Amino acid sequence: MKVDANFFEQRWVRAIQAEFGAQGVLAVIRLLCSVFDSSEGYWREWSTMDQAVLAGEVGLSVADVGRLIDRLADYGVIDRDKLRRDNVITSRIIQLEYIRQAGVARARRLDWRKHSMIPLEELLGLGIAPAIFEDFDEEYGVPLPVNRRAPYLYPGFRQIRIRHRDPGVHLYRVVRVPT
Repeated sequence: MKVDANFFEQRWVRAIQAEFGAQGVLAVIRLLCSVFDSSEGYWREWSTMDQAVLAGEVGLSVADVGRLIDRLADYGVIDRDKLRRDNVITSRIIQLEYIRQAGVARARRLDWRKHSMIPLEELLGLGIAPAIFEDFDEEYGVPLPVNRRAPYLYPGFRQIRIRHRDPGVHLYRVVRVPT
């Protein structure tokens, strides 16, 4: 879903253009930009007011924007369950694209507990250790004691080293490992 030279060649974009015209493609681009520019970065709340604003910006009717959102859910660009249940526009594709565009360093700063569709193990594999996960909350930047003889001191948790500007500072997070 990368917006680059091949964006307009993707099948789902061509299908949107065939059904809604150039205004539909503009609406998709505006919608994706609003998700990536939101403070959360990988999801965005969606209301009837947002639908009306998008319709006014691109010159479509509110009903057409509603149909467009449904079509994007049909094509898998956004997750229909999250949209219906939480009024949130996001998807696994959007979240992985956000990590790719923003970079791991910026993605690490987010609280991936909210509306994340990427499992914790995959986030850890991408180099992202969420600062807060499930029921385990702590202040950001609090150093944790590290027992080098017993690295699995916390059963069900994993210690993750956090990067810091000063390489001599060792900060660790304890992250719950899913069972």
